[in-house]
Amino acid sequence: MVSRDRIISFYKEHCVYLPAMLGWFFFSTLLSCYNKKIFGKDHLGFPFPLLLTSFHFLIQWMFSHLACLVFPVELGAERIDQMTWAQWASISIPCGMATALDVGLSNLSMVTITITFYTMVKSSTPIFVLCWAYAFGIERITWRLVGVIVVIACGECLTVWGEYNFVMRGFLLCLGASFLSGARWTLVQSKLQNLRPRIQTTIATMRLLAPSMFILMLLMSFTIEKPWTKLSDYRNKVLELVFLGVLGGSLAVSMVLFEFYLILHSSAMILMIGGVIKEMTTIVIG
Repeated sequence: MVSRDRIISFYKEHCVYLPAMLGWFFFSTLLSCYNKKIFGKDHLGFPFPLLLTSFHFLIQWMFSHLACLVFPVELGAERIDQMTWAQWASISIPCGMATALDVGLSNLSMVTITITFYTMVKSSTPIFVLCWAYAFGIERITWRLVGVIVVIACGECLTVWGEYNFVMRGFLLCLGASFLSGARWTLVQSKLQNLRPRIQTTIATMRLLAPSMFILMLLMSFTIEKPWTKLSDYRNKVLELVFLGVLGGSLAVSMVLFEFYLILHSSAMILMIGGVIKEMTTIVIG
């Protein structure tokens, strides 16, 4: 009979990240389906995906700030308060920029391509995670990893090759998002794991990064979408838009909390494996 200690030891060695991954898979899939329903031309077709995404980031900022105000000790909010402006900017701005570009390009691609095709292309993210992890010195490249990358790349090429509704613009936007997603995961992991003393909670991490994510995404929306030109068309749907924005923001908060936990506590290899499984889950559900 297997002893309780051996079960606990097996869980800590092999399954400790499983709850966070399951939460990440679940909310990421829901958020992808939500984005397609809101932004897709064949669905609601909301013309300002970047603006609505900036609202999601604003909800993350408000949630994390309020939570840190109510539970400053439990969430480690004092670590954020102790940062100098230069230290805060050196972490928040580059990580926020990579996140805003990644999520922004992803949501723009959703306008023209199917969620299945989107997920197929995004499955290349683990390749970029490993490449960026090697560039940042987080992960050591071995022949086994190279083999894994080649298999993933070949699988992606085969799935994209057979897509009947191929849209070049959507494909390039999504591929750019995958490239930036690898940079985002690796940059956040590198910045946070090298910080001394380290940030201990995912909500404190969200409070650190969300302001830059919101501001940079809003600037992208103003530059690319110019939302003031058409927002008057939606003045009778303000409550509906606010509801949809809060719903998407709640899904984003839930997903990011699990994602930040994995970034804070796991390795690039764990993120790579989780990313592949996540994309497969999204394809099946989507």
